[in-house]
Amino acid sequence: MNSESLQLLGSQIEALLLASDEPLSLARLRGLLEEEIQSSDIREAIAELESFYQNRGIQITQVAGGWQFRTTPEHAELIHQLWEIKPQKLSRSAMETLAIIAYRQPTTRAEIEALRGVKVSSQMIATLQERGWIKVLGRKEVPGRPHLYGTGKLFLVDFGLESLKDLPDSAQLMDEDEIQQMVIGSIEQHEHEEAETGAAKPDENTRPDKTANS
Repeated sequence: MNSESLQLLGSQIEALLLASDEPLSLARLRGLLEEEIQSSDIREAIAELESFYQNRGIQITQVAGGWQFRTTPEHAELIHQLWEIKPQKLSRSAMETLAIIAYRQPTTRAEIEALRGVKVSSQMIATLQERGWIKVLGRKEVPGRPHLYGTGKLFLVDFGLESLKDLPDSAQLMDEDEIQQMVIGSIEQHEHEEAETGAAKPDENTRPDKTANS
């Protein structure tokens, strides 16, 4: 592709990236541009744009399998002043839950609880789903068939990751056998507590009639 055609292609890609509210993949760009445009030409045009925006207030970032315009990190505090309503911050427990899902996906709520040592509320799961950071991938083929959770596309977009391979090295997490033993132990403890609670309740048929002497 000659320099004039490459410049035109770069201009077209620039316009598409600016207008899009989500990262555009190579396949998506090819579908929007002329059919004869080659992937190598698109990559070359994007490389030219990346070089052009290298020292400016915005840059082209490769994220979630595509490219997207983003403001540069050093201007983050300045940009935040534009927003009158600040996004609600997630609790530490919600971020811990998200991290476990990201590193262990697909995973169940029981497995998350086994790792964290505390219950995971339905509201916390719903909040992460509403943000598009996690989603239901299916059901685990075990008794009860619990939901399997994994990360959604917005998790990659909002955290600036090209793929899950870009996640930082995880800390020493428990292996599958350890988690399975903790899940089983948690279920058995719950069943034991329910049995004790049931045994402590008086029999409805043997309760004294408080109205008998009235």
